[in-house]
Amino acid sequence: MGSDVREITDEKVLGVVVSGLPGFRNTEQLTPQSDLWAAGMDSLSNISVMVAIEGEFDIEFPDEFLTPEVFTSAANIAEAVRAILGGRTG
Repeated sequence: MGSDVREITDEKVLGVVVSGLPGFRNTEQLTPQSDLWAAGMDSLSNISVMVAIEGEFDIEFPDEFLTPEVFTSAANIAEAVRAILGGRTG
């Protein structure tokens, strides 16, 4: 019972990122294109983001998606989630 690709918006992913990381600075100013690393994400919080996204959208990030570039912004994460979901069969 995973998410439909059409449900994966940049804004929805940003909401998951923000709710899962209360230590982020100025979260009310973040946009889907904001650089999450510049906003205070570090390697530990990056893992928290990944786990939160996997749980929210019932996915598992394949190794090729585990790059700093994918986790640079909510928009990039949303694009990766859509690609993962789009590749599902059945």
